[in-house]
Amino acid sequence: MTNENIRLLLVDDNEINSLFAGIMFNKLNIPFDVACNKSQALGLIEKNTYSLVLLDIQMPIHDGYDIAKEIRSIDSKLPIIAFTSLPEEQVLPKAIDSGMNEYLLKPSAMQELRSILDRYKASA
Repeated sequence: MTNENIRLLLVDDNEINSLFAGIMFNKLNIPFDVACNKSQALGLIEKNTYSLVLLDIQMPIHDGYDIAKEIRSIDSKLPIIAFTSLPEEQVLPKAIDSGMNEYLLKPSAMQELRSILDRYKASA
């Protein structure tokens, strides 16, 4: 898989989760940026072009659902993936309602991440 035109934004307030995800992205040769809150995420989205956003659901002040709604006001087509350790049945309906496209469980396997990237790269 070639990743020359892919760039990800990870929005997660937990440094360990960001480090783990960063290791996966680096192994896949995918450039990425990290935001730890809503303000950083929206600022990066306004300044950069991303292929996909991995968005944590549980964050202080503004949760992932609120951030997804804000992202949708800026970019209606940017794929947003709920990236959480919460069970899918607890998250997915509300995630979809807030503008997210799908769900990825933390810690995710590299194959699951590759599959999501392939799906959205093919539709870009």
